[in-house]
Amino acid sequence: METLSKIKVVIATVPFVDEDTPLATPAYLKSLLVKNDIDCVGLDLNIEIVNLIRNDPRKKDLLNFFYKQIIKEEIVTDITQMLYHYVQRIMSYNPTHIALSLFTIDSQVFTKWLTALIKHLYPDVIVMIGGPGLETLGARNYNFPERLKDLGYVDHYFVGDANDNFINYFTNGTTEGFDTVLVKQTSNAKHWITPNYDDYNFLYYRNSSSLPVVDSRGCVQNCEFCDVVAFWDKFQNLTADDVFEQMLELSERYNIYRLQFASSICNGNLVQFRKLVKLIADHNDSVDFADQEFFWHGSFIIRKKDRHSEELWHNIKRSNGFLYCGVESIISEIRIKLGKNFNNEDLASHLELGQKYDVPMNLLVIAAYYSESEEDHLYALQWFEDNKHYVDNPIKQVQFTTLGILEGTRLQKDIDIEKFNSELPMRNAHALKLKQKAEECGFTVRAFY
Repeated sequence: METLSKIKVVIATVPFVDEDTPLATPAYLKSLLVKNDIDCVGLDLNIEIVNLIRNDPRKKDLLNFFYKQIIKEEIVTDITQMLYHYVQRIMSYNPTHIALSLFTIDSQVFTKWLTALIKHLYPDVIVMIGGPGLETLGARNYNFPERLKDLGYVDHYFVGDANDNFINYFTNGTTEGFDTVLVKQTSNAKHWITPNYDDYNFLYYRNSSSLPVVDSRGCVQNCEFCDVVAFWDKFQNLTADDVFEQMLELSERYNIYRLQFASSICNGNLVQFRKLVKLIADHNDSVDFADQEFFWHGSFIIRKKDRHSEELWHNIKRSNGFLYCGVESIISEIRIKLGKNFNNEDLASHLELGQKYDVPMNLLVIAAYYSESEEDHLYALQWFEDNKHYVDNPIKQVQFTTLGILEGTRLQKDIDIEKFNSELPMRNAHALKLKQKAEECGFTVRAFY
């Protein structure tokens, strides 16, 4: 292992992640390394690819490369240019080590081509990969990162939390926690740190940039379709004071007051969440200029009615909160069985209070959950008709997805995969009807299918 003075690390995101806001991992890991006197650059290069193909008439073909590795002749030159652009951007810093962050499985195709090119051009540079996109939770005996390591495209990979293992590798030369598909939760909240976005170019992002704040890890829920609980043994969260201190630090450093809680859930600890939104609200009341007010958004648990008091809703409004609410199935019984412990009466109360206090929110809906019946499908269509008075206030958008089976989840272990696949055409047909119905009712819709 080289001495610390000779180590230069470049950490970069890998496309394709369809997001127009900064991704936090390079900034967060940079903070950890810099704190330990290791020279580091953190780059969100994914946004450069997003911008490159956003309005390209061949966007569908380009996405088919990222998602399915389908390569049409007319896009070969574009793909080649993207790969060399990535290599040139990274190598312009003369790194000894390159760490690539895979946010989702959709980053695997580009990662394979990119690491092969890096090793071909710069065989002495140490290349490592990490992140949930490695997809190591399945029952397969031969995983994506193992294949890349055996091919010689990467030197190391790591899964789970990188706080301790990542730092120990560079400071002590130890590889504990590396090159194993076993997932371990290693860090404690007291070790968390404010991300360092110094190397990000905020002009690349179309909208007013919103910076991620690392506020919690894991989740207090256990939804059968979600793999978060497979990575984290228990829910961890920073205190309200610590989160608010991060918000102040980021706003002062970058003059950005729009922040996102980069976590599975922002109100997992209700005691700390109530305190946090009051801190933000009181700050907003105290500033002299409106552009110094904080705005935030985060994933929000809908709970049994009366669990979220009117005082809390008032403070969420004062703090300029925007909620992303996982409804999943429109059917109460299905939703509760999959792991969301609230029924449609609770949902109605949530929407009524959101409307009363004008708290904007997006609803996240899995269209046609696999266990829904045709009768359930009809009910879901009628639900949007019955609730169109919530259009724009509080429901700013309905985000539809179809159900995918993630490795390591309860759903993967329990589902009848043959039956699931045979019913796919029926579910897809309903998903399209549900999207159309929501649009007819006046809702702003974003469908990921």
